[in-house]
Amino acid sequence: MRKKRILIIDEESIAVASARHLLREDGYEVFSHAKAYSAIEMARQLEPDVILLDVKPADLTGEKLFAVLRASDATREIPVIFWSDHAEDVRASAKRFGARGYVVKGSEALLRHCVARVTASGNAPPPSETSAPTGEGGATY
Repeated sequence: MRKKRILIIDEESIAVASARHLLREDGYEVFSHAKAYSAIEMARQLEPDVILLDVKPADLTGEKLFAVLRASDATREIPVIFWSDHAEDVRASAKRFGARGYVVKGSEALLRHCVARVTASGNAPPPSETSAPTGEGGATY
């Protein structure tokens, strides 16, 4: 059985490196891509178990990329977790666009929690929303 695959789409190299390290420790196979447009083809080829998508990538907004992923038969069913530096932006975008969850960058425990819940089974997990004392947050839907 292959490891669960995570595709991170984000141009912020420090955040990607941190998430990659953390998720590899948890046993995931982690791939990343900095450019949203070319990441679409990467998602088609990799068939990841979840995509961690920056809400504000430089070349295409996360919301628009999410719409492109949903429009393609090859990527429509891949769960997407939005992530961002801005708690309110990422939370609102995730709910508005129907992402499977959201995480505020830097929330390591919440990143692990959200990815684990989304990749745990083929069935949608029950809704769960969590906030850290620092105001950081994350949720799965």
